[in-house]
Amino acid sequence: MIIKSIISGFLVKIITGFDDTITQVPLISNITKTRKGKLSFMLGIFLAVSFAIVLSFLFASILKSFRYYHIIAAGLIFFLAFAIGFNLFLPKSKEKTKNKIKKATRPISNKRILELIGIGFIAAFITVIDDSIAYSSLFLAVELNLFVVFGIYLALFLELVMILYFSKQISKIKYKKQISVSGLIILGLLILFEVI
Repeated sequence: MIIKSIISGFLVKIITGFDDTITQVPLISNITKTRKGKLSFMLGIFLAVSFAIVLSFLFASILKSFRYYHIIAAGLIFFLAFAIGFNLFLPKSKEKTKNKIKKATRPISNKRILELIGIGFIAAFITVIDDSIAYSSLFLAVELNLFVVFGIYLALFLELVMILYFSKQISKIKYKKQISVSGLIILGLLILFEVI
């Protein structure tokens, strides 16, 4: 049960975070070239994901009050796949954030580090807020929530390492959106049939 919880959290974060990682790669390379700057930006991403986990746990608590909550959760995941496929989630906000980030290219100071953490948080939160729907489904299906959270953080750590060391290779991946949508549809089916 513990291993299943960790794997569930890991897989859901990988599936939902794939498109986010692709989005964050050009942002981070546009705003900072130093390791310290990149780490500050990634701390912002970490904080945003942590906040999304808290929101998803609260949302799952509300969903649990419904009788057929797994059907509702699967429906939300299918909607999320549709929304990502057709860019329905905050496209204007994402563009505004990208424009703000492009303007912010200054040397690293303590103030700049705080700015980068803030920019990382905002950029990640815009892309992660929709993922909290998928996280919620895990808190419905699995009782060992701490291990689910551990799985999510494990996948987040892997994504951050990839952003830090493999940005150029990641940006060349084709069919990013289609991969994310397919993963979400599979996840929705697994939840619908109560596999996870």
